[in-house]
Amino acid sequence: MTKAPIARGAPSPSGGSSSKTRRRLAPALRTELILDEALRLFAERHYSNVTMRDIAAACGINPALIYHYFESKEDLFRRALGYAIEQLRGGYAAGRATAADPRSEIFSWLDLHVSIAPTVARMTQLMSDHSASSEDRTGAGTLIADFYAFEQGLLEDCVARGISAGQFREVDVVKTARTISLQLDGIFYASSSRRDGRIGSDIADLRELVATLLDVPPAT
Repeated sequence: MTKAPIARGAPSPSGGSSSKTRRRLAPALRTELILDEALRLFAERHYSNVTMRDIAAACGINPALIYHYFESKEDLFRRALGYAIEQLRGGYAAGRATAADPRSEIFSWLDLHVSIAPTVARMTQLMSDHSASSEDRTGAGTLIADFYAFEQGLLEDCVARGISAGQFREVDVVKTARTISLQLDGIFYASSSRRDGRIGSDIADLRELVATLLDVPPAT
């Protein structure tokens, strides 16, 4: 789910802090601020090119304060990625509560990727950077695997229930769920490489494709 922006302050030219920066934040809000900025910087510059000092500067805080909340840069990377993933998982739980049927649940999952597209794009970039590394220094590998297992599971569940209810045609549940997941990945990877701003329209096209794959044809 999207969250209300946190007020940010930038260091003054003299090295002091602005009034916004000096404002005290509750620990939960301070943590969220750090995670937001870490997610953004890791996605924009790559993990290896970002320092804790860079993140602290973006948050308008002393670098030492970050270590009060996070053990290391590796810990911060892993938790920033987890923070993005939890926005997807939480958004799906909220959408599922109001969805009328399995078809609506799948479309809710797709639409959620549009409503928090910047977060998902950054999450995808972090996953891509992690996969390109020869070692798992951040410990994010399990987190990524768990996310894809969650997505595969929710899609399989929706497709299987839709078939049982007569809403969907008979299809290979596992392959169909994986196809939808791969298409979502492709949309965000393409957006990063092509920079054409088509996430919303591409996901709208994916909705049509899913309907074509799953919906029972009208009786003739």
